[in-house]
Amino acid sequence: MEESSARDVAILEQRIGGASSIAIAERYGCTTTEVDAALDRRLNYDLDNPMRLRMIKLDCARIEALMAPFFERATKGDCDAIAVAAGTLVCKLLERRSLLLGLDQPVQSRVDVFTIPAPNAPSSYQRVTDALMTLKYGPTGRPNGNGAADPDPDHE
Repeated sequence: MEESSARDVAILEQRIGGASSIAIAERYGCTTTEVDAALDRRLNYDLDNPMRLRMIKLDCARIEALMAPFFERATKGDCDAIAVAAGTLVCKLLERRSLLLGLDQPVQSRVDVFTIPAPNAPSSYQRVTDALMTLKYGPTGRPNGNGAADPDPDHE
């Protein structure tokens, strides 16, 4: 049991270190499912709302602790490369803290959908065509009044 526990700890440390589940499984001669099971055994707590809130508070405290020396470097002294880099890092840390606390408004994209209704009235092209057909074929606008072609186009 102790060997399994030590292996679980090693798997967790490697996964936290960035190793993939596949690489860990190959290293220990097991399946990725067994790697996931080891992670579940070591991380056997629920992420309920109080736990999430605690983690957010801890992360905010860490960010503020990281930000303090860089803020001082960014605001004191000359505007050299170190001050600029420190200021950039402070901005990144502030962005991250705002994201954690839900202070950032998400970027919204707006999509307007327009539907173009089919015209109810005939187009000007259709009106001109109808007028010419009426002049040529009479009130029905069709040859012989029933759509059949006129047998003698020169005879009216």
